[in-house]
Amino acid sequence: MKPIMQTAIDNLPPKAALASLAIVLIAATTASAVNVRDISHLQGARENTLMAVSLVVGLDGTGDGGNIETVRSLGFMLQQFQHSGVSLVGLNADNVALVHVESVIGSSGAREGAKLDVKLSAINGASSLAGGRLVQCQMLGPMATPIVFALASGDIALEDPGSPTTGIIRGGAVMERDVIPNVIDRGRVTIVLDSDHATFAIASSIAKVINDAEAELGSSIAAADGAGQVTVRVPTPELADPADFIARVLDLPVLMPDLKARIVINRRTETIVITGDVEIDPVTFSHNGLVINTRAPAPVDPMADPGAPAEPTTVQQLTNALSQLQVSTADQIAIIWAIKQAGLLHAEVVEK
Repeated sequence: MKPIMQTAIDNLPPKAALASLAIVLIAATTASAVNVRDISHLQGARENTLMAVSLVVGLDGTGDGGNIETVRSLGFMLQQFQHSGVSLVGLNADNVALVHVESVIGSSGAREGAKLDVKLSAINGASSLAGGRLVQCQMLGPMATPIVFALASGDIALEDPGSPTTGIIRGGAVMERDVIPNVIDRGRVTIVLDSDHATFAIASSIAKVINDAEAELGSSIAAADGAGQVTVRVPTPELADPADFIARVLDLPVLMPDLKARIVINRRTETIVITGDVEIDPVTFSHNGLVINTRAPAPVDPMADPGAPAEPTTVQQLTNALSQLQVSTADQIAIIWAIKQAGLLHAEVVEK
């Protein structure tokens, strides 16, 4: 039986085998550029969640029934509209449901009158919110800050018929006040790197790119404050109208350094994510009847120097070969862990 790596390559046309190898090698040696905005956000510009607890009415017997909490809420609502003599005795909530209400204000903020989507989730025993209508409620800020940011109401639609206790109202919340992010503090903006890109190398690269593009010769306006953020001083002429300056900074391309060699495995979703150059030392072993040999394949170029050192085998090449032979993801994960535990795979392996 031929080794698995060699078998997979033999099954490719000669040109395809050469091309597939070339792609791997080029990807490993070519740095990529991304815009600053793709790997970061401005401090102060983030999403905010509005919340409320309210009632859904108009249900066709799929509500909370005799749940005392819902019955009390229904009685309180009737009293608010001056229905005198309201008694909880005999009151039921078959057509009513107590729900958690939530809307998200995007990182760019929202002006008074803007409409937001509303998501609802049943709190008590309702079996379905289909056909219901949300009673108008006041949407409050984080930690139930007693400030009304929006009013929400409207007819509910089910996003997923398989989950009838959750629903959505498109544009169901109307902003009652402006929520505008403040991204400038004492003449500076702070660029916060996403957690997956918070490294000293990337922060330093962003600061250098900004200084090269926006600072006067011999001066600097940007500095990396650790691995997670870059502080940028807004030039005085730009302070009166900083939007254009901020847009230019966020659009600057950053040459990304080589990624740390890492393998992230998710057994539930059956995915394997490989970053950086993950090399494998030569090894031969068997798994479920397959013979795995991680030696580098013989050169396809007849003019190649036979004495030249062989390119190391990578995990990417191994998983490509295993996939061509229709080896299951579970078996591929087992093979990766076996090589790692043998001390022959030079990368961090993480399971999510």
